[in-house]
Amino acid sequence: MTAHSRPPQAVLTRVVLALSGVIAFIAFTVTIPYFLTVDNLANLLNDVALVGIVAMPATFLMMSGQVDLSVGAAAAFVGIVLARTAPDWGLLPAVLLAIGTGALIGLVNGLLVTEGEVNSIAATFASMALLRGLAYLVPSGLAIALPGFRSLGTLRPVLGIALPTLIFAAIALVAALMSRSAIGRRSRAVGMLPAAERLDGSGERHWIIALFVVSGLAAALVGLIRTSQLGTGLPTAGIGIELTVVTAVLLGGGHLTGGRGSVGGTLLALLLMAIVDNGMSLANVTPYAAQVFHAALLLLALIIDRPRRRSRSRSPARTKQGRDAFRPDGASDPRVPG
Repeated sequence: MTAHSRPPQAVLTRVVLALSGVIAFIAFTVTIPYFLTVDNLANLLNDVALVGIVAMPATFLMMSGQVDLSVGAAAAFVGIVLARTAPDWGLLPAVLLAIGTGALIGLVNGLLVTEGEVNSIAATFASMALLRGLAYLVPSGLAIALPGFRSLGTLRPVLGIALPTLIFAAIALVAALMSRSAIGRRSRAVGMLPAAERLDGSGERHWIIALFVVSGLAAALVGLIRTSQLGTGLPTAGIGIELTVVTAVLLGGGHLTGGRGSVGGTLLALLLMAIVDNGMSLANVTPYAAQVFHAALLLLALIIDRPRRRSRSRSPARTKQGRDAFRPDGASDPRVPG
């Protein structure tokens, strides 16, 4: 398979996601008067942006056979750190501390997986529980007001498009380019290695740690944006983001066992979920229905992923592709798909 070719199943997945999104968009446009308005579309894109910022590094993590379930709790804890320290330290030092907190969370997750040899789902689930608990414990379960930090989340500098949407658009563009570069090939190459050998080399371990750090930084950015939008640090911020991200990456062509993933597919899945969520909200459908919808999509994604994982062969050739991506000369095997 060449660097620019894609399996037919991946292409079919994208086509189905795109058609489903278009059908949902048209259906809500026809049936809901306020759906196709500038303000509502801006809100829809803003919702995509908040989840999409963490979904981009999550795509590369899943390419490498790893999952980060701590992103929602990390975003909430970062917001609490910012709101608690800003009045005493000043806004800029508090923002830098919040960003450093996100990086530290990612580093700890990466070390747990690589050096501690803990399964990434288990490790980041534990991190999620710890961080969510700290987000409640530090302010005693209350929101912490943070005046004077609204621009990041509410500014609309270009054509009425919110700044978070523009930030996400830039991140998504970079991620799409990286997916087809050596970075994407290396991420997939790690996922192609047998699980027992995936962390044997220092190159693989350092790569996975770096991806977790980027995931932590992305969660920190979401925490800053959400705190700016709300004007408070909120312990409940980011609840459910991690499940939406995992669902989108799987639906977009990712595999829990690694080796595959698609930035474009992840984006299409995020758009589909955001359109349906937005339409149901405008139709005054109970918000619990959105939870059922996301859970159903996650189950569907896991069912779709299951036969692929069983059919994948860990042949010597595939293992060699993974190992070649970390050869000392830095050259990657051209057979690793981009």
